[in-house]
Amino acid sequence: MQKRYPEWVNTEVILKAIKMRDQGMLSKQLNLWIENLLEIPSKGN
Repeated sequence: MQKRYPEWVNTEVILKAIKMRDQGMLSKQLNLWIENLLEIPSKGN
């Protein structure tokens, strides 16, 4: 199955999400989304 992402995902949105993730400010669901989107290892939170 092909992954589908919202059209509003752009560089600015991704960079803000990464900063918020690093600061621990993302909800669990958004944290999992950004990890999946960028294929990065989980922080274990």
